[in-house]
Amino acid sequence: MSYKKKFTGFITKGKQRRYSSWYFFIVMLFCFTLPAFPEEILIPGDSKLEESFSGLSKKGQIEKEFHLYATDGYQEMADGELIYFWGFTHAKDFVDVGEIKTKEERDAKLLPLKVPGDEVRLISGKNYVVVLHNAGFYETEKHSGVHGVPHTIHFHGLDLIPAYDGVPDLPYTPVFPGEKYRYLLTMPEEIEGTYMGHCHVDTTNHLMAGMYFPVIVEKKPNEIYGYKFDREYTLIMSEVDSEYMEMLRTEGNIRRGLDWKSNYFMLNGRIFMDNLSNPLSTVNDPKTRIVAYEGETVLIRLMAVGYNHIFSWHPHGFHGLVIGTDGRKLSYPYEKDTLLIGSGERYDILYKIPDFSAKRGCLSCNYGPGISIAHDHNMMGMVSQGIYPHGPQTFFDVRSKVRKQIIKDTPEEKR
Repeated sequence: MSYKKKFTGFITKGKQRRYSSWYFFIVMLFCFTLPAFPEEILIPGDSKLEESFSGLSKKGQIEKEFHLYATDGYQEMADGELIYFWGFTHAKDFVDVGEIKTKEERDAKLLPLKVPGDEVRLISGKNYVVVLHNAGFYETEKHSGVHGVPHTIHFHGLDLIPAYDGVPDLPYTPVFPGEKYRYLLTMPEEIEGTYMGHCHVDTTNHLMAGMYFPVIVEKKPNEIYGYKFDREYTLIMSEVDSEYMEMLRTEGNIRRGLDWKSNYFMLNGRIFMDNLSNPLSTVNDPKTRIVAYEGETVLIRLMAVGYNHIFSWHPHGFHGLVIGTDGRKLSYPYEKDTLLIGSGERYDILYKIPDFSAKRGCLSCNYGPGISIAHDHNMMGMVSQGIYPHGPQTFFDVRSKVRKQIIKDTPEEKR
């Protein structure tokens, strides 16, 4: 007799009056011994800080709560290649949407995965809560070894206590699927600049797989280290090995880190294409194409994530004033037109766009409206999939201040 028939017979017999008491007892025992599956397990953090932040929350002194979800997905490159990535995503306005249990829930509740992840912007002197949810991986093969891997967030460059530094088991465990952890952050009044968030579990695999995002700390809008600027761009130069990523998706062997061979070199997760109308090219991304008007000052927040590639940031036609590095103001700023940047470094650079009306009688000098390029001058980085110029290259798009005034004076619906 099958187990199904035996179970059905037990249920039928239990419904009979003479067995009803025993049936009720067994059913209740079964219910009480079932394992409990809570919605989401909160990993407890530093008890003293939790108590302090609870008090701040009651007083309305928490500026914002960010909810980040670790998961996997695909990103299409400008050459048509679909690359498998890991990363951090979120719901609209970083709100809490609870535990993610299925791919369908993830796709319905969260924004599509992007590498790098979206910027987290903080204000000096304010308090924040960043909650990491592990939503799990859904694009991997069934037997891949990366199912159920945990994650953390390391706030790269912010000097935090170990409880919120994101290093696993120092002192708290990393976040496994179905779990969450609260990072409690107080930004000192004197701190500002450009930072980064990234996973610090098995960092070679997790960071290079795409688990990074920019963190900006500002005192005042349009000002950094006492310098004023008109507009800003955050540029992350990074690399990925699409074949290694496919190995992680299918096989999941995390002990092949020395096999990594980057074949894509990116700027904000995109590559330049010689077809300028390609919608996925760097120059058609408003966060990566550097648009400025005559007489303006542009701040470039430059950072890098790499395996072993040293990027060489080089704009044509402009020397930038390096005013800060790694979140600290430089006592003696200096001008550079070619800046080497390694993984984890950040530079804050000001570019003063000349006003054509103030040119100094140099017919061949770069004054006035026009387009010039900025790119990686380490030539290995300019050949994604071996093809030049498919790399981290973008445009400096300088426009006439007359055009700026026309746009300013034109009603939105007529633009």
